[in-house]
Amino acid sequence: MKFKKNHFLLFAIFIIGVQQVLIAQITPWEAVAQMQKGINLGNTFEPPTEAGWNNPKAQEYYFDLYKDAGFDVVRIPVRWDNYTSKTFPYRVSVEYLNRIAEVVDWGLSRGLYIIINSHHDNWIKDNYEIASNRARFDSIWSQISVRFKGRSEKLFFEVLNEPHGLSKSQNDDMHQRIISIIRKTNPTRIVIFQGHNWGGSDELLQAAIPNDDYVMGSFHSYDPYEFGLLGEGLWGSESNINNLRNKFIGIKEWSDENNIPVFLGEFGSLRSCDYNSRMKHYKYYVQFSHEYGFSSCAWDDGGDFRIMERSSKIWHEVKDILIYCAPESPDNIKLEVFQDSVIKIDWKNIISRNDSIVIERRKSTNSNYSKIATLNNNATTYFDIKPDSGLTYHYRILAHFSDSTDIYSYPQRIYFPRWVVAEQEVFLAEPAIIPGTIEAENFDKGGEGVAYHDSDKNNSGGAYRTDEDVDIFEYEGKYFVFNVAPEEYYEYTVNVSQERTYDIDINIATTLPGGKFLLKIGEVESDTIETVSSESWVNPIKVSTRMKLNSGEQVMRLSILNTPLFNIDNMVFNVDTKSNLNLILENTITVLYPDRQNEFIVRYSDRNIRNFNLYNISGILIQSKPVQIEQNQIKFSNLKNGIYIVQAISETENYSRKVVIQ
Repeated sequence: MKFKKNHFLLFAIFIIGVQQVLIAQITPWEAVAQMQKGINLGNTFEPPTEAGWNNPKAQEYYFDLYKDAGFDVVRIPVRWDNYTSKTFPYRVSVEYLNRIAEVVDWGLSRGLYIIINSHHDNWIKDNYEIASNRARFDSIWSQISVRFKGRSEKLFFEVLNEPHGLSKSQNDDMHQRIISIIRKTNPTRIVIFQGHNWGGSDELLQAAIPNDDYVMGSFHSYDPYEFGLLGEGLWGSESNINNLRNKFIGIKEWSDENNIPVFLGEFGSLRSCDYNSRMKHYKYYVQFSHEYGFSSCAWDDGGDFRIMERSSKIWHEVKDILIYCAPESPDNIKLEVFQDSVIKIDWKNIISRNDSIVIERRKSTNSNYSKIATLNNNATTYFDIKPDSGLTYHYRILAHFSDSTDIYSYPQRIYFPRWVVAEQEVFLAEPAIIPGTIEAENFDKGGEGVAYHDSDKNNSGGAYRTDEDVDIFEYEGKYFVFNVAPEEYYEYTVNVSQERTYDIDINIATTLPGGKFLLKIGEVESDTIETVSSESWVNPIKVSTRMKLNSGEQVMRLSILNTPLFNIDNMVFNVDTKSNLNLILENTITVLYPDRQNEFIVRYSDRNIRNFNLYNISGILIQSKPVQIEQNQIKFSNLKNGIYIVQAISETENYSRKVVIQ
């Protein structure tokens, strides 16, 4: 077939144009526009080894869950140190690179954007000035770049997470150097850079901008620190919201001025935060990210910031905020108990083009919301009449569209009190016996405010006692009370068999030390007990205390004083042999002086005593007398005036007492 010259020229131009379309590289701005709903696969590859903390090894089905939920970007934090040799040429384990590649490909194959980084590699942050450390870090990124150079453009590199320990100049130098290394093999792969210190917004504004066309600026924010990371106080006032908005405005102005798109790599608040405040906190981070054109990834670590229960494949409510909340979402949700039998819900509508307003509710005993009302699109108040009392209710408002996706409000909850106070009674057939073992999940009946107080008004673990509000989960046939928060308590009716001192071992599972609680049994209160890390949420370690208890039936209260979060397995009571020998001897040995001349009698009733020794004040043994089973007293005679020490000896302990002969 022959072509005329002008036809051939047109054909050649067409082919070149098609090739350019096929190989066109996505720009950072185009990527940010497509990366609106993000989540972190946290506490998985950034421990010293995979699954070294509170999560199992990553599973492929996670990425189906991410995709099905509506996420479009997953950030995968990665620590490289333990898999990289410490001598030249600083080889990264091939097996580890293959494992990271496997997980990356799970995400890419589902069309997700994937971000990998260097995370918790503190050795480079703490000793950046050492040349061999810099060379090692360079080598790691060179090997990462070579390993992933053929991957989809939806794979991004993030140089270093939260460079705390590096000065600004060191951080700027490190980023420019690593980007230069990446460019040797990945000339157009998008790279994320972060400011020094903890990588906050202020540090991003100060960072040197790399001379590169394929970069994004990143910041992390859990602000305010006291709420987001310490779980203190409330959040959601007009001042709180304005402060957060001003932060985003400042970053937006920097972004526009420098033509650099922005990636919010981590945000969130502790699960121990006030629930209603926490839901607002997530909502406004999502809203402002959308409003100012940022990409954002919520922090999910499977622990204190968990959003998905990875093993059970269950999402918490934060997921719906991340996916469905928007600047147009119904706002300013207010709940109140109204006229003793009604819960009143007020809200503010942001848009009016929706077809209707839908009210959804769930009880504390359920995990799913149900529609309870459909209202006109301009409605702003609803009365929920006579819901069951003694339950916590969660409400959310939907702007409903018949031809597109609904827009969700953030959820809020309220406790609808019982009008008839329940009586407290034992859960099992009889009170728990001390000494013995008391399982944490066997708290008394009576409900919220009577037998316990739980600030999260539902059993979020869904195990064992699903009609109660205390969070209980099951692991391999064992139950744990978990999600404990300050001011929560659990009460148990117990029967103390004898007035004695008891050693008490409380079996706690937690990855973080420092949680605090105490026991009160009857009128006796323990010292504050502090948890230690068991390096697992399901393998408990004991923390101990000692209490002298009165005998008889009484109520034991376990009160939570402070987090970090910990899971409670059980409490084991054993007689404290040493303390109880002293108690027994104090109560059962009587020294008698029949004629107060050169002799005395020791009368006793405890059958654990096997022998009595008598010493003079210099510690020299004067007399030793074994105990006869049929006797209940021992006489020491022919003594001179002076001070003596009588010693009672049992099978396990000794006890001494001073005697004076005059």
